[in-house]
Amino acid sequence: MSSPLAVVGHAPQVKALFAKFDQINDPQVSAFTASIPERFADAVGSVESRKVIASDFVLRNRAALAAFVRKFHLEAGTLTAGVESGIALLDDPTAQIVVSTHQPNLFAYGGIFKKIVLLETLKNSVEKLDRNNKIVNLFLIVDHDFVDESWIRLAQLPSMQHSSGVMELRLPVSESKRWQMVCNMPVPGQAVLSSWKRQLKSWIKNSHSDADKKILNGNLEQFWQQVQASHSRAKSYADLNSFLMSKIVNETWNYSTLFVRLSEISPVFENGFTFLISNFGIYSDALKRTERMFMNHNIDTGVSSSSHLNAPVWVHCKCGSKASAKIAKSNNGLVLSGSCMSCKKELELSLGNPDNLDLAKAIHDLSPRAIPIPLLLSRDLGISCYASGTGGVGYLIDGSVVSKRLGLELPLVLVWPSRDIYRGIGQAEALASMHAMQIKDVDSHLQTLGKQNESYEERIRPLLAERSEKIRAGESVDKLLAQLFSLKEEQRKVRRQISTAEKIRNAASLSPCIVDYAVNFGMAEAEKRWRNHLVENGNLASPVIF
Repeated sequence: MSSPLAVVGHAPQVKALFAKFDQINDPQVSAFTASIPERFADAVGSVESRKVIASDFVLRNRAALAAFVRKFHLEAGTLTAGVESGIALLDDPTAQIVVSTHQPNLFAYGGIFKKIVLLETLKNSVEKLDRNNKIVNLFLIVDHDFVDESWIRLAQLPSMQHSSGVMELRLPVSESKRWQMVCNMPVPGQAVLSSWKRQLKSWIKNSHSDADKKILNGNLEQFWQQVQASHSRAKSYADLNSFLMSKIVNETWNYSTLFVRLSEISPVFENGFTFLISNFGIYSDALKRTERMFMNHNIDTGVSSSSHLNAPVWVHCKCGSKASAKIAKSNNGLVLSGSCMSCKKELELSLGNPDNLDLAKAIHDLSPRAIPIPLLLSRDLGISCYASGTGGVGYLIDGSVVSKRLGLELPLVLVWPSRDIYRGIGQAEALASMHAMQIKDVDSHLQTLGKQNESYEERIRPLLAERSEKIRAGESVDKLLAQLFSLKEEQRKVRRQISTAEKIRNAASLSPCIVDYAVNFGMAEAEKRWRNHLVENGNLASPVIF
């Protein structure tokens, strides 16, 4: 869930994430990766120096956005005074917007919350330097992804009590619902919430950590009150998770961050969708050429090799799913057509005359694919900064090349890839097990054990062949069996050690869901540690020490 960072001069660097892309020596790609700040102060300086007045076109889109933002916060019960002030700023042509995005994952992992902390701290730092600089922090909930996406329905916690070293909380999903968009997935019943809480209480109870379990359980109860409050208001599974995020961010942290559902704001991007579809030839060619360049250098961006064939938008189906669409010409003009991922129904939307597309009637049945999202945010909302996770790096680089071909400017891109280092109850148990087994480095230990296991395999294999030959010849195998038994017993011991070492590694290196932070520290303390790191350390790649 997080990427390892190369160490250059003993200091981790953000640019290590882009090392494979920089080896291509493509000027556009290199210019983009070089523009991504290494330090928080550089990001502050970049945004603070940006003085742009929003056009009437952008202001109209922001006004439309404001209505959807207000709707979300009214439904979540998080329309705080800070949120109200942020909504009001959407009417100010001098205000800058900074954006982060993510799916409404089950108890989303810490990195998603860190993007919000990064942008809110950026906002406060810029406004402190210049009171006339007004910043809006916007979080876009990508709630049109499929429920089949693993992290949408899976949350992980470190646990030496589980065979893999990881405890999993899961949303049960029937096969018929796997291709539903998460915004159309029903709210899980109270029985599912109770099951999750029982697992968490058992996780705390059975841990061998020295931590005060009364405090841990108190932290869990405080967190669970917000889970229950979010559940009581939610109309969908996406709501449950996004309402919970908003409650943490807007109430516990008192941030003015604005939340909005991507599934609702297609009308804001109507002009942008029209632009991308009208210029699909350029979009498709740029994406195809870029992906081919990366493939020729054995670089996997995570983008499908056939992505350039698909329209930049999804087409929604009445069954609650959606379809990858192709753009084609018909007697009535351009059409979007594709097969629904769930019900397999063939969908077709007429867009009218290619020279004068009319998306008004179809707009609520469309939503953007991943690569166009930053392009649309920049073009139609005039955003100044976009915070990305490490998993979206490939999409962003593709998007940076596509945007240039389309004559669009991407905003400043930020990535905060640092790992958090702390001893929660799961991590502490893993480290205690390492100490008990006198393991200094788990990876080196596993390599040594792996070689020992291979050595036993090499010794056992000829004995097995010899046993077969003796049996066929009617000869005694008693002595051979004793030798095999001894070797296999020694191999079993090594394999048990491998299993334990893997469990330790998994528990110690896991990037856990937000519940781990809530139970071990409380959400207010987690926010304080992240914010202080940005202000006091500032290296976006160096680990955050709790």
